[in-house]
Amino acid sequence: MKIGLIADTHNNIALTKKAVEIFREKGVELVIHAGDLTSPKIMDLFSPLKCAFVLGNSDIDVEMINMHAEEMGCGMVGESCELDVGGKKIFVLHGNDVPLFRKAVSSGKYHYIIKGHTHFFENYVSSNTRIINPGTLYSEEECTVAILDTLTDKVEKIKITDE
Repeated sequence: MKIGLIADTHNNIALTKKAVEIFREKGVELVIHAGDLTSPKIMDLFSPLKCAFVLGNSDIDVEMINMHAEEMGCGMVGESCELDVGGKKIFVLHGNDVPLFRKAVSSGKYHYIIKGHTHFFENYVSSNTRIINPGTLYSEEECTVAILDTLTDKVEKIKITDE
């Protein structure tokens, strides 16, 4: 399964639209947003794709985000979530809760941990778990998202530009 990974959009509507279009072109079946939506309005851009969201440290209006997620059929948005996708266990968090991140890595029960927060792309393996940070769409330097193919265990880093 191809999963679109995105984080730290910080309400950047133009670049988020571009990322979602790339996800559609590449046949993504699920999008995981690892927090810092900043506004519930940004969630509309992901429709009609199947989505999972977690809260980031810049997501202040939690009640509105959750109301919007319910309307979209995504369920409650919390600090973290666990997904089982095609037999692969995925843990999603924003990444600002370092003890929670370390606990998830050391548990050894996840195939993938998806996080954000640092605004830098990461793709590495620790304790038999692939950790992926798709980067950010809110940067003066490099704006990136990623696509995870759970069948091949490959991660594609995709640069998003405003050109």
